[in-house]
Amino acid sequence: MFRAARRIGKERTDVSIQKSIQLPLFEVLEEVGGRARPSEVYERVADAIGIGEKSRQETRTCGDGQSYRVFDQQVRWARQTAVAEGLIAGDRGIWELTDSAYLKLGKIRRGAVVLIYTTGDGFALWAHAEDAASYIDDGSVQLLMTSPPYPVVNREYGRFTVEEWLRWMRHCMGIWKSLVASGGTIAVNLMDVFVQGTPMLSPYVERFTLSSIDDVGLHFAGRMMWYSPTKLGNIEWTAKRKVHPRNKLEHVLLFSKAPRPSWDITRIEMPVKSSSGRKVKRDTIRPSGMDICESAFVSGQGLPSNLIIAGGASGNDTYSRRARDVGIGRHPARFPEAIPRRIIQLATAPGDICYDPMAGSNTTGKVASELGRRFIASEPMLEYVRASSLRFSHRSDFRLKEEIGDVVGSQAQ
Repeated sequence: MFRAARRIGKERTDVSIQKSIQLPLFEVLEEVGGRARPSEVYERVADAIGIGEKSRQETRTCGDGQSYRVFDQQVRWARQTAVAEGLIAGDRGIWELTDSAYLKLGKIRRGAVVLIYTTGDGFALWAHAEDAASYIDDGSVQLLMTSPPYPVVNREYGRFTVEEWLRWMRHCMGIWKSLVASGGTIAVNLMDVFVQGTPMLSPYVERFTLSSIDDVGLHFAGRMMWYSPTKLGNIEWTAKRKVHPRNKLEHVLLFSKAPRPSWDITRIEMPVKSSSGRKVKRDTIRPSGMDICESAFVSGQGLPSNLIIAGGASGNDTYSRRARDVGIGRHPARFPEAIPRRIIQLATAPGDICYDPMAGSNTTGKVASELGRRFIASEPMLEYVRASSLRFSHRSDFRLKEEIGDVVGSQAQ
């Protein structure tokens, strides 16, 4: 890709390479906090655009006999173009994103928090989860529920290695612990991922669970399993090589500050079973021979389990249709409303606050509002937080607080 080219096509090739590098360069700088030394950037940019080690190490020799790495030089040229466009500031020793670059990324600057919309029972912030926490009172949240980006999955949020993800989430869980009430709950939705290049599952879910207990000091209150009949299998290991069964389960891990969180399973809505009105005599002797006393059976509705059965989020619901109508991108990884509905009913009472620090399309906030709870949402991607407003914009108490120009200006304040 970076082999020496004939002079006739060299200038055009260099320009196209710079353009292909510029956006990944912005993303890398954002991931490391918005500013970095050049030496901290080169390898990350190469990884982001899939440049192999051989191409990464390729060199050329100047007329004075000095050699330089071709890829590093292309990154420096991309940075210089961005400086001319007002997208990167700082001298050559420190590269720093400007507000214009953050707008190009559609991401909020680290440390900035912007109120985007409100309703009578909640509000949404454009902010990173770590920064939004400073605007929420300690001990005020009864349920913090979220689905963070998984490690080694490429999305607009960035790409994490497992170790980076575990450090980041340990930090977040420590922050969130202070926000949650004494009887409150932290619910985290996670999906299994494979160890790169193998059909082996990463134990990151188990490592995260133990870290939340041992390092953060939370209690492991329980686990809900989400079974999705429509979930697709892994392309490589299930569809192509057929060495791994299709995984239709995701985890919803439940942590609490206290050993006895404020849960009540009677709040969970259960399907009403039809009845002929006749009293059914229960056989207390189970097939195994165990004798269960009559009082163990509950009359009326059955007892809820820890299994949530729900297909993936619909692509033709009201949110999706309204997003298409106004030309706003939808969040690509939404969970179905059945997941927050079950957890909210279990862990909160009407009037309690539910907070999703990585809200995406703000499904949690919508369901919380429908159930008579209050909501707080925060999301670092501007397109997603604005699209989430479509879940509430039909309401008479909805207020959109910022326009794009106002948002950009407020970041610099």
